[in-house]
This record gives sequence, C-alpha cells and structure tokens, in this order.
Amino acid sequence: MQPIIFFGSAPISNVVLQKLIDAKVPVTAVVTKPDKPVGRHLKLTPNPVKTLALQNKIKVYDSLSDLDVAKGIIGLVAAYGKIIPQKVLDKFNIQIYNIHPSLLPKYRGPSPLQQQILDGVTETGITIIQIDEKMDHGPIVAQEKDELLPDDTTQSLGKRLFTRGTDLFLKTQDPKYKIHTTEQDHSQATYTKLLTRQDGFIPYDQFSLYLSDSTQNHYDPHSYVSRLFRAYHPWPGIWSLDPQGRRVKLVSLPQTTNS
Repeated sequence: MQPIIFFGSAPISNVVLQKLIDAKVPVTAVVTKPDKPVGRHLKLTPNPVKTLALQNKIKVYDSLSDLDVAKGIIGLVAAYGKIIPQKVLDKFNIQIYNIHPSLLPKYRGPSPLQQQILDGVTETGITIIQIDEKMDHGPIVAQEKDELLPDDTTQSLGKRLFTRGTDLFLKTQDPKYKIHTTEQDHSQATYTKLLTRQDGFIPYDQFSLYLSDSTQNHYDPHSYVSRLFRAYHPWPGIWSLDPQGRRVKLVSLPQTTNS
C-alpha cells in the first residue's frame, strides 16, 4: 500500500482514519482544521481528528501552505470541510481521492448525510472520486449502493457509509484492481448547504403539535419532525421558542409502543 496523507476535520472523519490505522496503512500525515477556542474560557482545543493523529504519532498540518508531499504519496479526503486548491492537488499528480457519502452526482456539498435523511430517501451509497478543483465534481473511481434505514441518524448513517467507503477505497488501491474513472453526469447534480444553528428552529405551534401527537401514540418515524431530529441530532438540534420566549429543545424521539 502506498503511503497516504489524510485530510479530515469532522468527528466522522475519525471512522476513516481509525480504519486506516487498524489496517496498518502508512499514514504519513494528517491535514485538518486549526484548533478552535472552546468553552467559557475559549481554550484552544484540537478537533478529534488531530487528537487521534497525535495519539498515533502521525504528523499534523493545519495549513495547506505548509504541506509537503513526497513523490508517490496518495491523498485521501473524508469530511475535510474545505475545497483543496489546484496548486495542492497538483502535488499529488491526480492521485488524491475523496470518500463522499452519497451516490454522486446527487447530494454534493457539506451536508449530504443530513439532507438525505431530511428528504426521506431509502437508497443511498458511497462514492470514491478523484478530486478536481470543484466541489465533489471529479470523476468517479468506484461507487456502491446502501440502504437508508428508517431509524438512521446522521451519526449512524455516517459511520456505516464511511466505514464502507474506507473498505471500498482500500479495494481500489489493491494492485490487482484496475481503476477506470467515469465522468459524473453533471446535469443530474444536486447540492446541499452549510448548516447553521438556525436550521434546527421550528415554529412553536409545530413543535408543540408534534409533542402532543407523539404522546398520543401517533408517532411516525417518517414524519418531518422525526426526520429533522434524526438529521440534526446532536447539532444543530431541534429547538423552538415558547410563547414566553423561552428556548425549548427536543432532546430525544418518543419510543413507539403498541396500541
């Protein structure tokens, strides 16, 4: 297996990084976002990807300008959160790949897991692409379908797809595997957005009606609020403002019971 530089910044990125480590893949460096101020005292804190890398004595870069890429190194990206500029892509001589948790060209962008749950799709999948200078735009190297389950959350779906995606990527790196890239049908592309805390807000009348219905055993796992909760838990969460202006938050879904 050729050495890899791994790009990732989200907690779900650790699913991929840990599998690479467990498989004894030579990860020579990790590229991630810089430490962020956290808590009341705004202490600079590394993200989980950096923490895992340092625990395994892997060199960490938090700036692309400092990245050193030796000849023969492969790049692998999973939820990095930034578009990688062409001058960095050129250092990998086209051998830089992205694990994307959707059947591209559907659900390009920063929130494919959340949007698929919101849309109530039943078929999902994982796509490995060669990265180009545009977001989730490069040619497809490999793709596999999967099922989006009625009780899937962003976390459970993400863990399953990124686990499967890492296995698929490793398969493509086997010397016996012949890579044949396929251009995406860009006319079929759909896009997801960068989420904010406001995306979890729903009007209080809708919020209270959902709670009333669910306590009367009318809970529907396919309902809009259920899909919203499963997509946005734990962040940004589902919340509202009651008539007194107090913030209220949905912390769990009701359990289904037999009538």
